Amino acid sequence: MTREAGLTRQERIALHKKQERLQIKDGAPANISELTEGVPELRSTNEGVVEYVRHNNVLYKKVLDQTERSSEASIHKTWDEI
Repeated sequence: MTREAGLTRQERIALHKKQERLQIKDGAPANISELTEGVPELRSTNEGVVEYVRHNNVLYKKVLDQTERSSEASIHKTWDEI
């Protein structure tokens, strides 16, 4: 008897499914109907990268701030630097 014997079909499928990646789309949504209720979307706009979410049929947005380049990023060297 395998460990998966007690799982439902949906649970077994979920175990083998790759995690979906968050995609960044271009431009702000033209209207609220472009978004699915409760599912955040990242968009590249003239404000920068913006997260939009539709909740109770109201559109919310959050402009994401760019972080400073961390000191850890500089430890990676290109082939020319080695």
